Amino acid sequence: MAKKLIIGIQGDRGSTNERAARLFSEKHGWPDYEIKYLISTENVLRALNTGEIDYGTFARESRSGLVAETEAAIKKYAYEKIDEEKLQLDHALLASGGIDKSKTVEVHSHPQALLEHGEFLKKEFSELKLIKEADTGGAAKDLSEGKYPKNSLVIASIVCAEMYGLNVYQKDLPGNIGYWVKIYLAGKKDSCF
Repeated sequence: MAKKLIIGIQGDRGSTNERAARLFSEKHGWPDYEIKYLISTENVLRALNTGEIDYGTFARESRSGLVAETEAAIKKYAYEKIDEEKLQLDHALLASGGIDKSKTVEVHSHPQALLEHGEFLKKEFSELKLIKEADTGGAAKDLSEGKYPKNSLVIASIVCAEMYGLNVYQKDLPGNIGYWVKIYLAGKKDSCF
C-alpha cells in the first residue's frame, strides 16, 4: 500500500494555498494525501528540508510583486519547484457581527491582502487600522474565536465565511479584479518526481 503524501502549506484552513494543494493533488493524480497547515513559507520549507512533508505549497508572487515572507524564506532553505499555478483570488470582507463605520474599524489579514485591498479600505472606512496577520484563513479563524475587537473585519477567501460561521460584510472586493497569486508546488532539493 502506498504511503499517504503529506503536503505542507503556507496557510490555514480556507487559504488560497489549501485550494492550490487540492488542485495540485488532482493534477498530479495523488488521491491519498494529507494537508499540514504550516502557516508560513519558512515553516513549509523547513519541514520540506527535514522530511516532515513530501511537498509544500507557498505563494511566490502576486500582481503587486514578490511575496516578502517567501523571499526571506527561500534565502534560508533550498527547494525544487515542481509545478506552479496562477490563481484568481476571491477575497471578501468577513465579520463576526455588525460593523460601526463611525468608529475605528480594524481589518486583519495577511500583509499581501492588506496591500492589495488597502486603497479600497481607506476609501471605505474613515477610521481604519490595518493589522498584519500570518494568514488570511487564520485571521478568519481568529475572528470567529473572538480574538479581535468587536468592530473588526478580516480579508479572507469567501469559503471562510461558511467554514468559520462568519458574516459576509462585502463579497467580491473591487481589488479582486485582476488579483492573482502564483503558487509554487515545491519538493525537496534533489528529490525525484
